[in-house]
Amino acid sequence: MRKLKMYILFTLIWSLYISIFSATPTSQTVPISSPDMQKTTENNTSGFTSCWADYGDAKRTKCRPLCSYGYFSLPGMHECHQWLSCKEIGKIDRKNYTRLEKKSIKRLSLLSWNNYPVVLSKVLNKDKGWNDRITSNYRRLQPHPFLLQVIGMCRKKRLIVTEYHQFLDTHKASRVFKQLKLPENEESLIRLQLCIDYAGIIEFLQMNGLYQCDANILHKLLTQLFFTDDLHLVVGDLDYLRRIGIDNCPTWFKKHSTFGSPGFIKNENVSCSSSNKQCVDKLAEVHINEDIWKLPDVCSFFLGKSSSTSSIRYDLESIHKQCKNDTNLPLASEVLQSYVMAKSAFLKRANKNAIKYK
Repeated sequence: MRKLKMYILFTLIWSLYISIFSATPTSQTVPISSPDMQKTTENNTSGFTSCWADYGDAKRTKCRPLCSYGYFSLPGMHECHQWLSCKEIGKIDRKNYTRLEKKSIKRLSLLSWNNYPVVLSKVLNKDKGWNDRITSNYRRLQPHPFLLQVIGMCRKKRLIVTEYHQFLDTHKASRVFKQLKLPENEESLIRLQLCIDYAGIIEFLQMNGLYQCDANILHKLLTQLFFTDDLHLVVGDLDYLRRIGIDNCPTWFKKHSTFGSPGFIKNENVSCSSSNKQCVDKLAEVHINEDIWKLPDVCSFFLGKSSSTSSIRYDLESIHKQCKNDTNLPLASEVLQSYVMAKSAFLKRANKNAIKYK
């Protein structure tokens, strides 16, 4: 109970702190000022537009309006568009498509809508309850900068349309950085920002009482995270979102798990009724700790083994050791705080060295 109470307190404080201080200089949100942009306030936008540097297009600035629930926007759009309906999705040309992947849950194809690349996901399981759960997972927390943006849905045909991200998922991180050939300090800072983003994603999901139960190996977890154009993270695979303290993973995940904490594997077959508070509290701590236990592995992957990130890895040794403790693990907000502090320390060192060698 102490951990749950502390968790609520810290998440409220740190969600505000991170929203202000964790963004990189390449991303900003500014009020809409042009006449064309002002129209978006009448079409379910917040009255603000988000701008960023597109690393896939020589860091050119791209912008789009911020939208409310049920609406989406893509780079260069001046107005938010309502989620595509079944009829609109049916009109998307499927003659020229690229098959991205066929998973056990969905089949993914790259298509074009109004000259924008979009991803069409076909849920393969025909069971209505299963389909409703998956579409609900993608719908319920929209819109949010940590989530893959939904563009349209057709529940009766088991279709979900989402935004396409050119750098794809993060298990190809080394290839992406090799392709971009960034200056050493810039790459190191972005790698650390990926750790901050992932910790922020974990905190965001936990604040909403959710966790991803199917990240049973590191590779699987990394394929659930996507690079944005400005090299931040969004979580793109929401198929197995589960309620903290209530829902456990399907039992077959236990058989194949190589990335679960000892406490999670031990309690993986336990399930609780929402009315059994004692059981819920115990299982909630298991689910929360499971996310924390994985943080060092994910962050270490993002940082890599380059000498340019050695000082960052040193700064994070203590918090990462705490994350692997059998008991009394830190909160997601505490890990997030440590990552933000490591970023501040890295920037100070970089600035100091820049002055030294002028």
